[in-house]
Amino acid sequence: MAKAKSKAKTLTFEAGSSTNTPLTPNSNAVTVPSGNQNDDTQISFMYNNMIPYWAPSVSSAFTTVTNDKDRGNAVVTFMEGLTVEYLPLAGGYYTVIVTGKIRDSGSVYTVTGKSLGTFPKNSASSSSSRRK
Repeated sequence: MAKAKSKAKTLTFEAGSSTNTPLTPNSNAVTVPSGNQNDDTQISFMYNNMIPYWAPSVSSAFTTVTNDKDRGNAVVTFMEGLTVEYLPLAGGYYTVIVTGKIRDSGSVYTVTGKSLGTFPKNSASSSSSRRK
C-alpha cells in the first residue's frame, strides 16, 4: 500500500522584541510588534512608564495614526497632532516613528521622526518542498 504524499504549508509567526523609548523626562513609549502578517504594532504613550494615555496601533495596512486631542495629566500631555508612522525598510524590516509635541512639566518638547523601534516584517509565507 502506497502512502499519499502531502504538501507541507508552513506559516511563520515571529514577533520582534518590544522597545521602551524615553521621549521626555517623564514620558516614554512602549512599542510591541504582533508578528502577524500585517505587522500590527501597538504603541503605548506613557507617563513615567506606569500610566498609558494614548495607545494607537499601526500596520502595513494602516501606516499613519494621529492623536485627535490632548491626552495626559498635569505633568505630561501627549498633544493633539502627535503622529505615529509605520515605514517599510529594505531587507525585510520596518520602523515605527513618532513626530509631534509633548508637554512635560510646563515645557513643550518637539520630537521629529524619533524611532520607536525597528522590527522584522512578517509577511505570511508558505513553502512546499518536494522530495524525490
